Amino acid sequence: MTALAGDGSRSPLSDRGRRTRERLVVAARTVFEERGFDATRMSDIALAAGVSHGTVYTWFPTKEDVLHAAVDSVTEEMYEVLSTPEVTDPIERIAVANARYLTVHRQTARLMEVVAQAAVNDASFRAVLTGLRRTHVDRVAKTIERLQAEGHAVADLDPRISAAALCAMVEGFARHWMGSDSESEEQMAPDARVLTTLTELWARSLGLIESGGG
Repeated sequence: MTALAGDGSRSPLSDRGRRTRERLVVAARTVFEERGFDATRMSDIALAAGVSHGTVYTWFPTKEDVLHAAVDSVTEEMYEVLSTPEVTDPIERIAVANARYLTVHRQTARLMEVVAQAAVNDASFRAVLTGLRRTHVDRVAKTIERLQAEGHAVADLDPRISAAALCAMVEGFARHWMGSDSESEEQMAPDARVLTTLTELWARSLGLIESGGG
């Protein structure tokens, strides 16, 4: 038995159904990442999951529904990784957050490229990308507000504008520096160098100069 989920797919009500759906989502992510959105067919997903063509449609009426499920499967994990509640030092918190962001980027960059492909003609995927960025910016803005309240960050900075700019910097950097077509030695620089530079930029932008290397 199944129940209709919010994304248009069907949610299983049995353990066997859940296992089948999870297998389809894992297989779909692999196929999407290998072939891209436009070239992926439902039959490709069925073949990769080792199920019949009809089984895919039992759980996912459309290819778009499968991609939404694949994104949902990693979104919660992405947010968990980006959270740093156990770190109290402001500079260390920034360094850990940047390190985790770059790790998540490596793991999900190709899937996000596929979502961007689908977003060209589908507003629901544009909303996915917008939602991910908004959530990230909201979290960083709250961190900046807390740093300001504690007297660490420059008090007259607008927290949300600062968060949006800093998040855009790291996101754009990750796409450029760590992209699949990055071949130069400079772009293959050690992570330690990359993280030190990003953390320095954040620290100086927020006025945390004393522990930012200056």
